[in-house]
Parts: sequence; C-alpha cells; structure tokens
Amino acid sequence: MTPNQIKKQLGISYLGGCNSPKLIKSKDRNVMTYGVYLAPHTLSGYNVCPESLQCQKYCLHGSGRNKIELLTNKEGGSIQNSRIKKTKLFFEDRRIFMQLLEFEIRQAYKKSKKENMQFAVRLNCTSDINLEEFTINEENILQLFPDVQFYDYTKVYNHTALTQKYKNYDLTFSYSGDNWAQCEVLLKKGYRVAVVFQDSLPEQFRGYSVINAVEDDARFLDAGGIICGLTYKKVANDYTGGKFQKPDTVFITKEKDAQCIRSEKTA
Repeated sequence: MTPNQIKKQLGISYLGGCNSPKLIKSKDRNVMTYGVYLAPHTLSGYNVCPESLQCQKYCLHGSGRNKIELLTNKEGGSIQNSRIKKTKLFFEDRRIFMQLLEFEIRQAYKKSKKENMQFAVRLNCTSDINLEEFTINEENILQLFPDVQFYDYTKVYNHTALTQKYKNYDLTFSYSGDNWAQCEVLLKKGYRVAVVFQDSLPEQFRGYSVINAVEDDARFLDAGGIICGLTYKKVANDYTGGKFQKPDTVFITKEKDAQCIRSEKTA
C-alpha cells in the first residue's frame, strides 16, 4: 500500500506536519519545521515521557487547538483521537510508523528546498522518546537523514549523550523544578536549559542569561550555556467549570521565586 492508503486505513490524515502554531513561528528565522505530536500515557496506555512527574497534569497535549476541543468535549475530538492512534502505531507497528515518517519527512524536506528554507525535524513535540527508538531496518531516524537537523527538548538527562553521538541532533534540557543540579552541569558543558516562567521572563535566572524562547522554536540556532525562557501556556486541565485555575507545580517558576533567587546570588 502507498503511504496515503495506509493513513486512510488507519484513519489519520498525517503522521506529522509543519503547521503547528509554535513551529510556524520558526519561519521568521527561515526554518521550516516538521513535527510529530503524540498522546500521553493516560490516553494511549504507552509512556512517551519518562520524566513527566511534575508536568504530566499540565502537558502541552492539552494546549493550542486541542485545548479548544477538550474544553468543548472532555473525551476529546479529532486531534486527540489522531494522536492516540499515532502513539499506538509507534509502539504496536514500528515498521509502518517509520515508513510513514520517512515518507513525510522527505516530502517536507522537498518543500523546504523549494521555498529556500532551512529544514528541521522535532519528533517529540509532546513526548520525550529516545530518537534511537525511531528505527527501521536497523537504522534509526538520525542515521536515515544524516543531513537533516533534528532537535528536541528533554527532561531525560541521559538523552543528552545522543548529541555527542549524532552531529545532526540538538537538545535543550528542561528544568522540572527539582533537577537544577543536572541543569547546571549541562549549562557548564554548553547546553541550553529551558525554564518555564509563570508570566514574564527575567533577564537572568540563577546567574545565567535568559533569552526569549517564546517567539520561535528553533533552539538549535541559539547559543549554549543560556536559559531559554518560556512562559506557561494554559492547558485544558487548568479549567474547572469553565474557569481558569492557576497551576500549582514546581516546574513553573513564579516571578517572585525568580526574584528571590536573583537576590540570593547578589547578596
């Protein structure tokens, strides 16, 4: 069967794409990004984020267009159902998943060349899977496309070793609220660390410069040894009876906490 026939049989329109609102922002830096969105284990039955303890309730799966569907229908709509199917396909039929993935990446790559744009791939838009698991015929996705820039955010410390093994892979480590020791080790090695702030971005965090990482997603173009500042995006789980409830979790750094840390550094 052709890729289009396979997708029709599976009941999905695409595996990934270049039209996510966050990924589209990278076009301002002349980057076209292909990304894949999977479903969390609470929906698919498969764990796609090994270090999700602090943030699973506030997963980006419940943001953006999918948030609208979830607030309208708690069971979700076409977006959620599609992500569940894709996640199950990854774990239950890796070969078919990879055939579709390879086809779509090649198509997106051709499109980027026609538009004279740099091409990048983010396979973990709402997951944190080791890219060596994206394998077909004993080759992983990084080996299949050695000239394509892949990148991700991760909370799994050991995943950073992949950047030493594959020159076409870039990672930004994520602060979870209780892993600062790991963050500082990586910052000193030249990695970037993403920190989610509640409302606004400070100029510095724990002695490191903070850049605005909200405006685009092309982190691989940023310098190392810095904090990539993100502001919290409201998700469907933040609403009770239609009213927004501020999340209470350590992975979101409140402005007053950031100020306290700056004061401690300058004291």
